[in-house]
Amino acid sequence: MLYLDTLDNLKKDNTQNQFAICHQAVDGLQSILELTPAAELLRRWETEKLGWEEFQQAFKAQLRKEYSKGEKSRLKGLADYCLENDVVLYSPESPGEQTYRAVLTEVINNIWEATGKATRAIDQAAESVNNGLAKVYQDTMEQIADTCEYLQPTVQNPHRKSCLYCEHLDAQVYSCQKLDKLVIPYKWS
Repeated sequence: MLYLDTLDNLKKDNTQNQFAICHQAVDGLQSILELTPAAELLRRWETEKLGWEEFQQAFKAQLRKEYSKGEKSRLKGLADYCLENDVVLYSPESPGEQTYRAVLTEVINNIWEATGKATRAIDQAAESVNNGLAKVYQDTMEQIADTCEYLQPTVQNPHRKSCLYCEHLDAQVYSCQKLDKLVIPYKWS
């Protein structure tokens, strides 16, 4: 499974396979520059000289070029490796949906979808902004989202369903009124 997160959450995670996706050095982490936007592209995005749509298109083009390297591609290698192993990629960006972390998550999910894999990459920093659910509940919600016919597509990927945008989900008690059942059983503390 592939997880993406912000560097602020680095110390909270004990996953063995951890890497940085940024241009600056991060103590204790190897950086995978091939999965980071080109320095000039990133500078233009961060200084608002480039809009979100333009940035996404340019970064996706960069990732397509990387993927086209075949067996030498770090992107392809990562996508294949994460089918059997847990990996966390950290970026210096703040939590949110308009990050290069989100673009990379979408690209990898599309790679897996195109090859018939049921696995999904998860941007944990974006998830924590949206719902505040613990990791175990996020995983449960992912499973529910993959099978529920009442959930809505996410903003980032119209082919992906997510509980985060479901109007039928009562986030306080984790139940679905449409299905009339508790979707996340848990114990009250």
